[in-house]
Amino acid sequence: MQVLIIVILVRVFFGAIAALIASKKGRNTVAWFFGGFLIDIIGIIIVACLPNLKQQHAHQLRTERERRRLREQLRQERLKSEAFRKYSAARLDTHDQALGIDSRSPQAALPGAEPASPYLTGGQPPHAPNPPAALWYYEVSGDAKGPLPQTVVADMLRSGTIGLTTLLWTEGLAEWTPANRIETFRSEVGL
Repeated sequence: MQVLIIVILVRVFFGAIAALIASKKGRNTVAWFFGGFLIDIIGIIIVACLPNLKQQHAHQLRTERERRRLREQLRQERLKSEAFRKYSAARLDTHDQALGIDSRSPQAALPGAEPASPYLTGGQPPHAPNPPAALWYYEVSGDAKGPLPQTVVADMLRSGTIGLTTLLWTEGLAEWTPANRIETFRSEVGL
């Protein structure tokens, strides 16, 4: 009789432990109590190895919230993109109208088609801005100075502010070059 009571108490103990673990993992405590009661330590091992349903549910909720946030962000980006597209199209239409061309027309892109404007054939618009003058950089003690217009650099060479071996660079030059090797400044300074 005492052995039977001890066996029942041990099984109740295993059932309680299994139920406690099941409760922490979001599982049915009553079912796992009986699982621990009937199959002893094996029930505890089984319930301990099962995935945690509470964590899975929390992860699923976080994932769903993140998906909703990303869907809303994507929707907002689409709205911005569409608004920018409409704005850009309106600006292009205004420019087309001012220049007298129709850049949306398929005829504008066809080879051999009559252009809608003389600008497309290489003609200059009536108020074409002058091309920007080259801007030059010069080197002093390892530091780049500038940008300066070509005329200012030529004046600096003539006055001796910078020497003929001073390294110069502008867009289009592959590397820094001494002033006496650049034809533009050779003719300006009289070399």
